[in-house]
Amino acid sequence: MLNINKCLTFGVAISLALILSGCNNVKSSEVISQNVSTYEYSDMTCSQLEGEMVFLKNAANSAGNVVDKKNSSAKGKNAAAFILFWPALFLIDDNSSEAQQYARLKGEYEAVQRTHRKNDC
Repeated sequence: MLNINKCLTFGVAISLALILSGCNNVKSSEVISQNVSTYEYSDMTCSQLEGEMVFLKNAANSAGNVVDKKNSSAKGKNAAAFILFWPALFLIDDNSSEAQQYARLKGEYEAVQRTHRKNDC
């Protein structure tokens, strides 16, 4: 009876560790853009807005790639930690700060697009 309780406790602990370790890792396609005001861009000309859109699109693409790379890296680390030493799952870094940066860039890009449309560019 004692072995069954130990196995059950161990199984619950591993399951909980796996669930908690993946909570903050997201793919770039799962990141929702932040709502950004268009006020910052309202005084820009059409050509300035177009230049800003190019810049923000490139920055957002780069940030999205970082989010995806860190997500796949964390998955590999999770698998290795699960096999070798499951308590290490609690120490694996997530990609939440990169995802927040990506969400901000997506929001800024959308704000520039709205201003671009509003100015009939």
